[in-house]
Order: sequence, then structure tokens, then C-alpha cells
Amino acid sequence: MKTTALQRNIHVSSQKANLVCDLIRGKSIVKALVILDHTPNKSARIIKKLLNSAIANATNNHAMSANNLYIYQITANEGSIMKRMIPRAKGSGSPIRKRLSNFVITLSDDKNERKNDVKMIKERLAKRTNNNKKNKSHSTVKKLVTKTEPKIKISKGENK
Repeated sequence: MKTTALQRNIHVSSQKANLVCDLIRGKSIVKALVILDHTPNKSARIIKKLLNSAIANATNNHAMSANNLYIYQITANEGSIMKRMIPRAKGSGSPIRKRLSNFVITLSDDKNERKNDVKMIKERLAKRTNNNKKNKSHSTVKKLVTKTEPKIKISKGENK
């Protein structure tokens, strides 16, 4: 079973936050919490809070055992951007983009869940490709036959 926690509009660049997400992706929650404790980034503190929230969701709402949980999926997607201006010479200005990000953590207690999900996706893709091949072979293609008109050549001497 899977459970998800998300947090939006956090004042961290998604590029910087994804570096921390890569450190803990696929790890058990005990190892992930230790890694986040020893990572000196702003995004590590935020992700640790969100991970604790996801653990609480799993244990209280879905009756999952905290000992078996691992990080099934974690992403730091790009959020909205606050656009500001900084003054420059001769009365002009340059834009400043203050980037925000959205965090999503999915926890699971079944180690084989990812394998089962990948297997189901492959089956769907195989089914889709088989259906496309059948549709192309059974579909009737109408051929348009256009009549060609004879071309008349007019030489310079025959103008009337």
C-alpha cells in the first residue's frame, strides 16, 4: 500500500532540492532520516519535516507499520516563480526570479510494489501496441482516384 504527503510553494529551487531527493530515493525511512540529519541544506530540513508527516500519515491513517516503510517515490517539482526587479544603471531594471518548489513523497511498505507497477505498465504498453497493429491491419484505406485531364499544348503559331 502507498501513502503520499505533499508540500507546496517552498522557497527553495527545485534543482537544489532534487539533489537532496536523490540521496534518499529508494531508502528505508530510518536510513533516510539519518541522511537528512547530516545533510547541511535548507531543503534537507524541509524534506525531513515532510517525511515525518508522511510517516505519521502512513501509521495513523493507513495502519501501516513504520518499520517496513521505505521511500517509494520522492520529487521536487518546479512551483510558481515570484518575479521581482532589481534597479540597474540609467533607470533600467533587471528581473529576479525567486523560485519555489513543490515536494511530493510517497511511502510504501511492500518491497515488490515497484516491480508489480512496472509489470502492469509493460502489460498496458504491450496491449496498446497490439491494438494499434490490429487497427492498422483491419482498417480500410480508401484510395482516391483522381482523373487526369489531358494537357493541351498550344504552340505560338496556332493562336486564334
